[in-house]
Amino acid sequence: MFKRLIFLTFALALLIGMGVTANALAGDTSGSMVYRAEGKTNGDQNSDVDDAAGFGQLRSRVSFGGDVNGNASYMFTVENYQIFGNPAVDANSIYQATFTMADFLFEDFDVTIGRMPMSYGRERVVGVDDWELDRNITFEGCSDRYSFDSGWLDFFKFKIVETFVGKYDDGVGDTDLMGLYMHYDANEDFFFEPYVMLMTTENWADPDIDNDRMMVFGGLFDYVHENIHFYGEVVMQSGTSYLPAEMDQSGLGYYAGLFYNFDSAVNPYIGFEYNFASGDDVTTAEDEDFNALFGSTSEFLGLMNEVAWCDIVALRFAGGFTPTENLDVSVDFYVFNSAEEVGGQDAIGNEIDVKFDYMLNGDVDLEGGFGMFTATDNGDWYQFPGDSTYFAWAGASLDF
Repeated sequence: MFKRLIFLTFALALLIGMGVTANALAGDTSGSMVYRAEGKTNGDQNSDVDDAAGFGQLRSRVSFGGDVNGNASYMFTVENYQIFGNPAVDANSIYQATFTMADFLFEDFDVTIGRMPMSYGRERVVGVDDWELDRNITFEGCSDRYSFDSGWLDFFKFKIVETFVGKYDDGVGDTDLMGLYMHYDANEDFFFEPYVMLMTTENWADPDIDNDRMMVFGGLFDYVHENIHFYGEVVMQSGTSYLPAEMDQSGLGYYAGLFYNFDSAVNPYIGFEYNFASGDDVTTAEDEDFNALFGSTSEFLGLMNEVAWCDIVALRFAGGFTPTENLDVSVDFYVFNSAEEVGGQDAIGNEIDVKFDYMLNGDVDLEGGFGMFTATDNGDWYQFPGDSTYFAWAGASLDF
């Protein structure tokens, strides 16, 4: 507790150093706590070894935000993450520290600099993976937004990996991400979001070698009308890596979903989603694995985290309802296959997730669920195919 108080004191001192103490006292203070106990059984897929593991984790955040002279604002968030009973895992960090200048240079153009969590679209390419409580996915740099009547256009440039001294000692360079992302509301039922991004990694060790470059072109759409929800996204990647040898890269990922909500007191729905991400064809010299960059996949390809959005064909069948007020129940069933055959087979397995979400009140959310992943008897994909893997969790989140 003493260490956390020291950390919060340092955070407040930093605000004083920024010259915004008076605004902080008059601004907003908020926070959140998320607790989750979870466990997995038979994670190695070996029927002879039962490696049950469980732990409880807590993530706490406190935010200070406010305005500065009416045309600027700031947000500062400190975070603590810990696993109960394991003092070695007790990490403090700065989750967000941003300064935003409104109407910078001209009207409707805002500039934000600092360390920030970024989420775009359905968060599969750039997003924050809040399911993994210990993953502090933030982006450091600048984000500029121009707002217009039917949407907005963002330009961003982030330092993903800053090697600093390492580039001089070890020849390992930085990784940067920059791009343009637009949101456009075509009408009240339909919007689309096209984007283009460039990710670069320095090859500092050899000045005769170019930097690795990956271009990303994509776009998503979302259509909601009465009881129908239809959405999708397509992402294309093209680039070149130079170490350990020069190799062209290309990848394709896409998904589409169709959901229908029934008119009923318990709000039932059903849905279907198709996911694809290319894999590497070993018969060609090109690397064709799709790379999801810095997005979230846990919420979209099941909660077992056994299958990533790469070299995958996934079918999702979904359903759910609200049996009582504030209680949501959902069931997702996935069928996984690899986009490229491995050892003459492409089947990976299937997963079923049952989730419960209960809003106790406007600030307290209770959740829990159960998942089961069953691998296909394919020794090339799993070293020890066998019994199913089971996953269970229960938790609560509090906003204040």
